[in-house]
This record gives sequence, C-alpha cells and structure tokens, in this order.
Amino acid sequence: MMELRAARRSERDEVLDLLGLWYKDREFFARYNQNDPKFRDELCLIARDGDALVATVQIFDRAVQLDGQATPMGGIGSVFTREDYRHQGVASALMRMAVETLEREQFEVSLLFAERLTFYNQFGWREIGRKFSVLANASALRASGEYEIDVFDPARDLDAIASIHRDYTGRFNVSAVRDAADWQGNLIFAGNQPGEGCAEYFIIACSRSRPSAYARVTRFYGVTMVMEYGYRGGMEDALLTLFQHLGEAATGARCSHRLQGDHRGAAMLTEGTGGAGAPAGVLVTHTAHDKTLESRLTAAGAPVAYHQDNNYMWRIVSAHKLGKRLGLPPDWATARAFELFASDNSLFWSADRF
Repeated sequence: MMELRAARRSERDEVLDLLGLWYKDREFFARYNQNDPKFRDELCLIARDGDALVATVQIFDRAVQLDGQATPMGGIGSVFTREDYRHQGVASALMRMAVETLEREQFEVSLLFAERLTFYNQFGWREIGRKFSVLANASALRASGEYEIDVFDPARDLDAIASIHRDYTGRFNVSAVRDAADWQGNLIFAGNQPGEGCAEYFIIACSRSRPSAYARVTRFYGVTMVMEYGYRGGMEDALLTLFQHLGEAATGARCSHRLQGDHRGAAMLTEGTGGAGAPAGVLVTHTAHDKTLESRLTAAGAPVAYHQDNNYMWRIVSAHKLGKRLGLPPDWATARAFELFASDNSLFWSADRF
C-alpha cells in the first residue's frame, strides 16, 4: 500500500540513495539536505510502497525580497520518482501534498525550476521568462589595474562579502535573503579549502586590502560559471578585474593582475581548460539588468549577450498574507508579485538554486 508522508530523520540517507538514481553525486543532494541549515524533515515529502522509498519532493525554506519586504518563500526541488513508479500518479499526489504543506507552513510564494512546465501548471505554478547573460569575451577585458585579486578567507572576509551581498543583491526584487546561518551553510560547499573537493570557489578583488568586489564561481560542463557576484558602489572596475581574471583562466591566458595569497584552491577553475576547444570566457548567470555594469563591460571590450530561460516558475501560496505584507488587497498583491517576478529588476542567483 502506498504511503505519503513527511520523511523521518532516520530516512535521510535513504532519500539521498533514491536521489542518487537520478544524479549519481551524493554530495550534490546532501547540499540541499543535511548541509542546508534550514532543512527540516517535515518539509521532505516521500512516497513509500511497503519497504521501498519510491518518490520524493522537498520544500526549501527561504525568504525573498519583494518590494523591500523579506517574504517567506517555499522552494520546490528534488522532485524525483523511481522509474518503475512513474505515470501512476505518485508525483502528482506528492505535489498536492506539497501545496498543502506550503499553505500549512505559512509560506506566501513558491519558486521552482523545471522543464515539465505543463505538469507544474496544473498545481498553480506559472512560468516566468527571465534572462541569463553570457560574457563571451571576458579574457579581452581591460580592467583598471588598481585592484589586487585575493583568495577568500572566511575568517577575514566573510563579514565584508556578506555586507557587499546585502547592499548589492538586496537592491533587486526576488533576491534571496541570507542570514548568518545561511552564510555558514554556504561555506560547507564554497569554503575554498584546497583538496577538500569544494564545488564552488570565492574570489575577491581588493583595494588597500579591503574587499571591493567578489565572485562565486564553479565549473559546469567545462564552462566557468559565475553563480553570484557583488561590488561596492562605484567600484565596477573591481568586478571587471575578477571577470578578466576568470576569462584568462578559462582560456589558459597569463593573468594580467596581481594575485595575493595561496591560489591552489582555484585549480578547479582551470581544470581541463586552455588550448583548442577551451571555452572562450565566462558564463555569468544573473537575471537582472545592471545598466551601470553593462556600460562598463561594453566600454571595456566585453559586451553582455542575453539569452532566454523559461524554466523559472512561481506560485502565490497565500494572496491574503502576501497582501498584508505588501499593504495591498489580495488580488493586487498577486498581480504585483507576478510583475516583480518578471521584472528586469529581479535577481535570483544560481548560487541560491535548489
């Protein structure tokens, strides 16, 4: 008999085993399970057929900025059904349970990333077109030479980076709000520890030993991806310095800027690059239009090209609660939220995906 319920703590490893049938990287899913400081077992929903765990859906406890208000958001991810149980209504039953859980836990909006758009449409999610940008000529950038590139040291730099993130990212709607626990959780998989197998890497640009800009980077199918970035007001050239360095690393070119600290931990940025067939620059994944930065990139020789991403879906969970938060009637709050989801002034970093 099929049993639908929240997972128990004792079943966490079993959930990871199930997800491993989808993508064989246990650490990838552990990032969103036991390594997520906001993870709760009651938000991990499962379908069990006797002794067999056959499907799962996870709700991610987040907050996003909407018109300057930190708004409770339940993200939907890790949606997976074992192959021999597909097309039997199991995933649909779990999604209905997920909607009930979102409402019970008093989330106000919900986000998911998907290719099966019509499947999620039936449960109330709507696709919102957004854009990601490709910086295809980053190695040709000619940034100011006043900034030095340094390795991120959490003990020394985390407060400064969190401040830059808050001031820069916080300007945009739908950006994820991070507290101290979120940052500490981030360091588990982006801690810059050489030899620890970190999937991501922070790099910073400094002026007089003070961080002026940062980028969070990973390698994905041979391409260097910037998963988030930030810079202090008026210091666009500090970020351009980082982009130029990453573009040079991606193409095997000699670094044009001074490097401080021990950069052995940055080896993951250059593995498999250089020479024929190497990616020509940096893939910068952001969803907002920073006009000042775009102008500086164009003037420095690396204009941005935008591409459409339609696998981005939002749902209003409680129009009433959202209306109270935004000071609007429920119908107006719903319309305003979807306007913000689709706005050029919206930003949800790849680093915050689930």
